[in-house]
Amino acid sequence: MGELFIQGGHRVLREARDLQQAVADMLGLARGSLVISTGPYPGHALVPDAVAALSRSAPDVYCRIREADWTEVPAHLLERSSEVAVADFSLVAGDERFATELLIDDPFHFVCRSGHPLAGRGHVTLEEFNRYPLVGNRVPERVGRFLELAAGEAGGPGPAGPFRVKIDVVTFAAAKRIMLGSDSISMTPLPQVADELLAGSLTLLRVDIPTPRMQSGLIHLAGRSLSPTACRFVAELRRIKVEMERRAAGLAARFGLA
Repeated sequence: MGELFIQGGHRVLREARDLQQAVADMLGLARGSLVISTGPYPGHALVPDAVAALSRSAPDVYCRIREADWTEVPAHLLERSSEVAVADFSLVAGDERFATELLIDDPFHFVCRSGHPLAGRGHVTLEEFNRYPLVGNRVPERVGRFLELAAGEAGGPGPAGPFRVKIDVVTFAAAKRIMLGSDSISMTPLPQVADELLAGSLTLLRVDIPTPRMQSGLIHLAGRSLSPTACRFVAELRRIKVEMERRAAGLAARFGLA
């Protein structure tokens, strides 16, 4: 009985916040605050750049970025603790409770430090690749299937999903630091490591099997209007998406991947 009462109270509070949001939207009033949930990859580049642009145009807006494991993001939205999210689509695909907009649809590439034993090689065989630890985060099923294929066997169940990543991190900034200081390898879209590739501190590893693509983007609750602040943030996301696509094309051409 007590649990039902608490759940009912949470529902009333959420509905009250939704009503307050709707009234503000009708009056054209910005709430002046925005909470964004995001996964490791968009939380490293896309979201911070969009927030920076939002802050330049609206310096009084309070904004909180919740960088978390992407599997936690849908719950943040359902609980109304975040208004929008930018993360992998795997858990919300086909779920009518959510509205989505694809922002990142780039292929993954394997990268390592420039002093890595495999750096400078042509194509790396799977046997050579599997000698070194993979650093990353919990992987979607489509990526897990690819990594299991690359490893030649399925990994055991664990905190990183079906495929057991040797070094499990939440932020991509941590993955880069670990790569730069060890012989670990990671997989990432090119724009995430553009500066390091151009500076020569990280390098690409080429494998003979096609890699999966990152599919991340905007996620929010379906049927619920976004606040004016969130709408401005989304507009910046779309603008930066175009810039990232242009940069990714340039990097692919530079490194012979086009």
